[in-house]
Amino acid sequence: MTDQQNKENCVDSEYYPTWLGQSLLEDDFPWQDASVYSVQEFLEKYSLHDSSWVTIYYDVAYDAQATLVISWDPFWLPDGIATKTDAVFDWPLLFIKLEGVKQISTSGYEDLEGMPRGIGTAEVEMREDRFVFVINDHYGGSVEIIFGGTAQILAFNRNKQPLRI
Repeated sequence: MTDQQNKENCVDSEYYPTWLGQSLLEDDFPWQDASVYSVQEFLEKYSLHDSSWVTIYYDVAYDAQATLVISWDPFWLPDGIATKTDAVFDWPLLFIKLEGVKQISTSGYEDLEGMPRGIGTAEVEMREDRFVFVINDHYGGSVEIIFGGTAQILAFNRNKQPLRI
């Protein structure tokens, strides 16, 4: 697919694929094929550094699961997963479904006037027998998610083709 075709298959200037929103609302992902890692195991193998937040989808009406959606910077990925490129609209999308979510809190988020929230660090801590997933961005923003410890992880290219992770 050419850069122009890829841009046309995306919504707005953020270059989100048109299928993303509907797939999140309908939970239209092959979770049965997901990699199952502890978040700590995942972070030991892969980095979120310089990746960008897309959203956190937390359906509080029906379950205690949250899906993190991240535009995953391929520069830090092992060879063979995704093509290394500076063109953000070509970066793969990473989906991390956390189960047993008890709390999501944020701090330090200011309006960056359209700049993406680039991730600086990501780690899992144990606090009082609970797992806390902490993601800090380059601009002082922080997300803390208290959850049950298990995660399902999927990655897709922008055409919704699964990536092997």
